[in-house]
Amino acid sequence: MTRTGILLWIVALLVLEVNHLKWIWWEHWSCRRCTAKHKDCACGATARWMMFL
Repeated sequence: MTRTGILLWIVALLVLEVNHLKWIWWEHWSCRRCTAKHKDCACGATARWMMFL
């Protein structure tokens, strides 16, 4: 495998891990203000735009 191929794999796995961590934050963590899960939060404290990055 070439250095370019290894670099592409590293970048792809980093992107995958960031998306995985965002999913965990969205599904399992609670909002500090209203204590609902982030996906169900309606108080406005949850930054929904972050899920589109």
